[in-house]
Amino acid sequence: MLRVDQPRGVPGAGSRYRVLDGRGTLLATAGERGVSRLRKAARVAGGGGGKGRTVHVESAQGVPLLSVAANGPTASARAQVSSPDGTLIGTVQKIGEAAGHQYTLLDHAGRPIGRLDGSRFGYKFPVLDGHGTHVAQIEKKLKGVATELLTTADRYSVEIFQPLHDPLRVLVAVTAIGIDLMLYEGKDWPIG
Repeated sequence: MLRVDQPRGVPGAGSRYRVLDGRGTLLATAGERGVSRLRKAARVAGGGGGKGRTVHVESAQGVPLLSVAANGPTASARAQVSSPDGTLIGTVQKIGEAAGHQYTLLDHAGRPIGRLDGSRFGYKFPVLDGHGTHVAQIEKKLKGVATELLTTADRYSVEIFQPLHDPLRVLVAVTAIGIDLMLYEGKDWPIG
C-alpha cells in the first residue's frame, strides 16, 4: 500500500507531493522546480495552473528517481513519466471524452500495457493490466468540501495486488500524481 499526499497549500502556487508506505514512512517526495514567484502569483490570480506541470520525484534521501510531466484537464490529457536522464518510461493517456475517467497506460514506445477505468467522478481508479486483470486500485480520498475546493490538499491510496513488471510497476506507482496533475491541479480557485 502506498499513500500519496499533497500538502495543504495555496492553490496554484506549486505542486508538491509526499509518497509514504502503509505505515506512514516517507519513501519519496515530488515537486516542481524553478517556478518563479511571478508565475506562481499568476497561477493564483488567474485561476489556471493545470495547463502543464512537471514534478520531479526524489527518494526520501534526495536521490532523483523520475519526473512526471502532465498537461491540463483536456480530452487529450496525458502524463509522461521519465527517468532522471530524460528517458521516457511510459505515459498515462486520457481516452477521449468517455463517461468517467478512462486512461490507457503506454510503454515508452506507445504500446498499451494497461488501463484505468475510473469512476464518473474521478475518485476510484481500478488498474487493469494488458490482459484485463485487476492488478491495482488507486483511490482519491475526500478531505472535506472546504479543503477540496479551497486548497491543493489531496490524498490518494495506491494498492497493488500482485508483483508487477516494469514499466507497469513504475506507472502504477506514480499514476496518482499524474491523475492529480491532469485533473485537480487546475481546480485552483472555484471561480471563473
